[in-house]
Amino acid sequence: MSEYRFKVGTIVMCNLGSKGWKPGRVIALNYQEENWPKEKIAPYQVILEETHTLIFVPEDDERYCRKISEEEIKIFNRIDALASLPPEMSESTGVTEKIREIESNVSQYNDLECSQDNVAYQKANYRTGRCHCCDSCPRNWSSVELYSEHYRCASRNDLKITRCEIDLGSISVGDVVNLLAANYTPSNEGFMQCPTMMRLPPGIKFSDEGTLNGVVLFDPYRTEKYTVKFVAISTVDWQDEDIGIVRLEVSFEVEGNMPTIDFDMDQFNHEQQKARDKAKSSISLLSDIWIQWEDNQLDIRSTCNRMLKELQELRKHLQKYPRLDEGRWWSHLGGFHMNVHKLLENTLFECELYMGHALTFGNDEVRQMTERNLEGCYKKRLLESARFMWIEGIIKMMKGEWNDAADILRLASMKQNGWGWAVNYGDIWFTESVARLIHGAETANLNKTEEDSIQWIDEVGRLLEKGATRANKDNSFGPNGHPWVSEITEALESYRILQKGGKDTSDWLESLKSRTLYWCAQVLSGTPPFTPKLRNRLEDSSVLIENLPKIIDSN
Repeated sequence: MSEYRFKVGTIVMCNLGSKGWKPGRVIALNYQEENWPKEKIAPYQVILEETHTLIFVPEDDERYCRKISEEEIKIFNRIDALASLPPEMSESTGVTEKIREIESNVSQYNDLECSQDNVAYQKANYRTGRCHCCDSCPRNWSSVELYSEHYRCASRNDLKITRCEIDLGSISVGDVVNLLAANYTPSNEGFMQCPTMMRLPPGIKFSDEGTLNGVVLFDPYRTEKYTVKFVAISTVDWQDEDIGIVRLEVSFEVEGNMPTIDFDMDQFNHEQQKARDKAKSSISLLSDIWIQWEDNQLDIRSTCNRMLKELQELRKHLQKYPRLDEGRWWSHLGGFHMNVHKLLENTLFECELYMGHALTFGNDEVRQMTERNLEGCYKKRLLESARFMWIEGIIKMMKGEWNDAADILRLASMKQNGWGWAVNYGDIWFTESVARLIHGAETANLNKTEEDSIQWIDEVGRLLEKGATRANKDNSFGPNGHPWVSEITEALESYRILQKGGKDTSDWLESLKSRTLYWCAQVLSGTPPFTPKLRNRLEDSSVLIENLPKIIDSN
């Protein structure tokens, strides 16, 4: 009993198999049921938070129950990352969250800005590493950047949130809705950035000015009585300290949602089941392809081609049945694009687009499932930003901007502790080491300050050692190690000898610059041992956005 991980009263996540992980509270230790043999003891009895169902945990093991994260607590306590927290949570999490969000002391990499060049979705702005890997212009923020607990771009960048909640009460099918949100909010435009359109009843339209109007029609996807919590965001006033981001939530109950005389509900349900079966078949095929890759039965190219073909078919299917199972299949569509992204396809945009779309449906189970994937998805942003900041540092080195390059590379290594998307061998660290070596040697030639040189030489050595340790782990590059690491190591030793002997380092410096430019060119061309060049996007991102369903109908 004393060795159990959790005490009575602890909130934990429990593995319910096909139903996924659910939160619950430990209410008893050493639990037994009457019909059990005496030697059978369950470490915990748990009451589930959502349904208040009593369950037991068979073993005190991470496979069956684990500690709940702060993000998961928030997921179960609010409908999106911009909704207000319950009062009892606000004080307990605010300080720790604020501390955790500090990623860099370099202010220019955390400044938001919206210029005329900021056109939504035209470029992966997060790859610059700025603003905690959120797009630097809030007006471009996507559904995941606004709504996901794992992206939390508003709180990461410390923007004010103005919440406006409107309760319309009960509305019957056939009633007219006519609401001008501008009467309730400080912003009067920009609400079509990422509205949760899938939550509205058929017949109701929403505008950029925040108007809801139309006649509530029968919705075959919902019960006779259902609740609507529609959310829309405007970021047009994000720079106004008194307004910031405006979160509009319109709630109402719909009653009398009964099929019309000419609507064949049986036929509708039959068609939905056929659509569901086809979606399941696609997911099964995608899973089989991935398993074949993991078992070395398929190479990377064949795996990507086959998965992308099936993902395209699944997307077309969901465009025909956009509301099938309240967003579950959109979440799967995004999740399997992440698998393809792992094989270096340029599909992180699709991951975020489709999982972000799944968040807008408002189904708690779909949201929880989606957020589990989005935790890894945000980490992919960090990896991508580290890689592209490394490339930015390489480009600055090609221009002879050694000190600026070293600073960019330092920031890149901070994103994921020296790792990047397909940058796995300490490249960021030893690239920074040679940038600092050249800059330090140039400065030393001008200043001739021995004390300063000792300090930067030690820093170069430390960075090089970190990079070399990772690069040459498991003998990945043969007995001589990574070729660029070997050259930098020899160059550093040569410099130490020249410096100790008081000899001129000008020729050494020019030679090192020449070889460094050569290696930088190899990086930019994607030549081994460096990561391949980024693949071009298969489809234009603006077209993918345009093809997302935006209007609620009864299909």
